[in-house]
Amino acid sequence: MGLKKKTLSGFIWTSAGTLGNGFVSLLVTMILSRILIPYDFALIALLNVFLTISNVIVDSGFSQAIIRDDNPSQTDLSSVFYFNILLSFFIYGILYFLAPKIGLFYNAPELTILSRVIFLVIIFNSFSIIQNATLNRDLDFKVLNKCAVLGSFLAAIVSIIMAFTGFGIWALVANSALLPFFRSVLLWYSSKWRPIKKFSFSSIKRYLSFGIFLMFQGVIDAISTDLISLVIGKVYTKNDLGYYSQGKKMDGYIVSPFNSIIRKVTYPILSKIKNEESRLKDAYRQIVSVVMFAFLPLMFFTIATSNNMIITFFGSQWKEAGIYLKIAAFGVLLFPLQEICANVILLKGKTKAMLNATLIKQVIRIVLIFSFINKGVVTLAIVFAISNFIGCVLYIYLGMHYLKYNFYELIIDLYKTILASLLCIGVVVVTGNVISDINTILVFLIQALVMLVSYFIISKILRNNNFAELTSIIKTIFLQ
Repeated sequence: MGLKKKTLSGFIWTSAGTLGNGFVSLLVTMILSRILIPYDFALIALLNVFLTISNVIVDSGFSQAIIRDDNPSQTDLSSVFYFNILLSFFIYGILYFLAPKIGLFYNAPELTILSRVIFLVIIFNSFSIIQNATLNRDLDFKVLNKCAVLGSFLAAIVSIIMAFTGFGIWALVANSALLPFFRSVLLWYSSKWRPIKKFSFSSIKRYLSFGIFLMFQGVIDAISTDLISLVIGKVYTKNDLGYYSQGKKMDGYIVSPFNSIIRKVTYPILSKIKNEESRLKDAYRQIVSVVMFAFLPLMFFTIATSNNMIITFFGSQWKEAGIYLKIAAFGVLLFPLQEICANVILLKGKTKAMLNATLIKQVIRIVLIFSFINKGVVTLAIVFAISNFIGCVLYIYLGMHYLKYNFYELIIDLYKTILASLLCIGVVVVTGNVISDINTILVFLIQALVMLVSYFIISKILRNNNFAELTSIIKTIFLQ
C-alpha cells in the first residue's frame, strides 16, 4: 500500500474511531449532565489533573520513541513494557497514600475513596502502552480504533446504568476507570505482540534519551494546563469549577477529535518521509490546508453559538458554562497547526527545542494565572486562552522553521478558508438574532444548518481547492 493510500486509510479509521469515541463520550456527558450536579463534575475534574500527569510520567515518551524507531527489538519492547508497569504501580502507591491529603486540601473528604478507585486508570493504561505504540508504528489504525470505540461503548453502558440506578458521582468514576480497562483488554486480545522474559537497561536508557524531554514537556504542559482547575477548585466554589470544566469539556469534544486524528495519523505517516525535505513540506501543506478547512469554520461557529450549544447538549441548567466555551474556543483556533508542527519537531528529533517552547509557554501561563487569581473565573479563563494562543504560535514558528515554510505560504494556503468562515459567521449571527424568540434548541439547529450550507456555497464560489479535497475524502469513506 502506497503512502497516499496509507494516509487515507489511516485518516478514515482514525477519524471513525475518534468520532466514535467522541460521540459516546458526548452522549454519556449529555445524559449524566441532566442527572448529576456541577459539584460532581468538579470533583472528577480535580482528580483528572493527577491522572493526566501520572499517565505522562508512566509513558515517559516511550510511545513516540518506539513509533520513531526503525526496528525495535523484542527485548526493547519487553523492557519498556515491564518498566511501564512497575512505574505505574509505584505512582499509584504514592497517590493512594496521598488521597486523604488531596481531600483535605480541597475540603472534599469524599475525594479520598473516589481518587483511590479512579487512579487505577494509571495501571490499566500501562498494560497497553506497547500495544498502542506497535499498532501505530505498523499503521494498523483499524484495530486501534475498533478497540477504542468498543471500550468506550462498554464503559458508557455501565456508567449510564449506574447513573439511572442512583449511584450518583460513581457513574462518572466508572466511566473514567472502565474505559481504559476495557480498551486494554481488547488491545491485548487483538494484538499479536506479547512480552518475552527479557529486560535490558540499555534499551530503557536508549529510549529515554529521546523520550525524557517529551516526558518533562508533557508533565509541565499537564501541570500548567490543569493548574487553572486546581486554582478554581481551591479559591472559588466547586460549582464554579463545574461550569468551567463543562464549558471546556464541550470545547474538547470539538477540538480533541481533530488533534487526535492529526497526532495519531500524521506522525507515523510523515515519519516514513522524514528525510525527504521537499516531500515532507508538500505533505505538511496539504494536511494543514484540509484540516483547517474543516476546523476553522467549526470553531468560529462554536464561538458565535456557545450559549445555544451548551443548552442544546447539556440542558438549560448549564447555561453559565456558555461563556467558558466561547473563551476556550478563541484560545484553540490554531491548535491543529500546533499539533502538526509538534509532529514535525518530533520527526526532526528536536525534542529539546520543543521542551524549551513548552517551558516558555507554561511560564507565561503560570504568571498570568497567578497575576489574575483574584479577578474572577471568567478572567482566569481569558488569560488561560491567551496563553494557549501564545503557545500555539511558538510551536507553529518552530515547525515552520524546520520545514522552511514561511508565513506568506501559510496565508496563501489558508486565506480562502478564513474568509469563508468569517462571512458565514456573520450570516449565522444574523439568523440567530432574527429567530431568537423560538425554542433555543431549534435556533441552534437552524444556525448549524445555515452554517453548513453557506460555508460550502461560499467555498465553492471562492474556488477553494480544499472543498474538492474534503469532498473526495468523504466520498472515499462512504464508498469503502
